[in-house]
Amino acid sequence: LDCVFFFFRIRRPPGSTLFPYTTLFRSKGSFTVKADRAEAFQFLVDPERVTRYMPDVEGVEIEDENNFTVKAKVGISHIRGTMVMKLRLTDKVEPVSAKVIGSGSGMASVVDTITSFTLEEAGEGMTTINWTGDVKVGGKLAAFGAGGLMERVAKKNLEKFVSGIKKGIDEIGKDRKSVA
Repeated sequence: LDCVFFFFRIRRPPGSTLFPYTTLFRSKGSFTVKADRAEAFQFLVDPERVTRYMPDVEGVEIEDENNFTVKAKVGISHIRGTMVMKLRLTDKVEPVSAKVIGSGSGMASVVDTITSFTLEEAGEGMTTINWTGDVKVGGKLAAFGAGGLMERVAKKNLEKFVSGIKKGIDEIGKDRKSVA
């Protein structure tokens, strides 16, 4: 997994009505899968398939092809509970790119995310997926941010998710080859 992480922590001024901490998390990376670009794109924009590989998901509610809600277990140190994220697929350019915008809350925290991906042909039957992700966390979870536990948990969950996505897309490529 080729991945770069950046964490920033902002302390709110005394008397602010906003959450006391906000942590900004920026990551980017790329990986290659054994499927053509169209197949990989269809997998990545299918909420039902892609959510199977999100870590600690307890439930998924699909509203339509572009909007879905994910309920997941989250835990950092002694703070454990459930986070509910509303996600929306936007800016889809088949089979080249798309964006997922999300916001959620739980455990006295809020999370806003923007994830974008682009797909490039990487040889016969192979696709490279380049992605970027921006996450803003406010509240109790943000206190574990920059350089702390949140970074380690985020990296671990991201590695699990990317590994699962690779496995799911690679299976599409294997299924295609076995039919041929």
